[in-house]
Amino acid sequence: MSGPIRFSEVEESVEPVCFNGDSAAPRLDEATVTLRCRLLSTDDASLEALRYARRAMLREEWTRGVEEAEPSLEEAVFSASDVSWSVRASEVRSGRAKLAELVERANRARVEPSGASLVEPPSRK
Repeated sequence: MSGPIRFSEVEESVEPVCFNGDSAAPRLDEATVTLRCRLLSTDDASLEALRYARRAMLREEWTRGVEEAEPSLEEAVFSASDVSWSVRASEVRSGRAKLAELVERANRARVEPSGASLVEPPSRK
């Protein structure tokens, strides 16, 4: 088993505020921020634990909904090595908190006996 799953924030880019495109009085949309993080542990067990934790968090969001100023994890784009997530500027803090919770849950899933079957498939003989 390799070290714990971690994200390293690569960059945070802010997209400018833009007009809504109507001929009516301009209403400015809130600026968005794209959080980009690199996954520092990419072995198969870590990726499976991350998938497991993400699915659990998404099920919770679908069941209870999301709070105001809380971005949905459903909007985050995951690859085998990084995450890119565009959130409103007011949601950056809670977005980072959700990523931290995701990593915490994934690390627990790697070491808990109940998550062992999800992370390391039994060998077939």
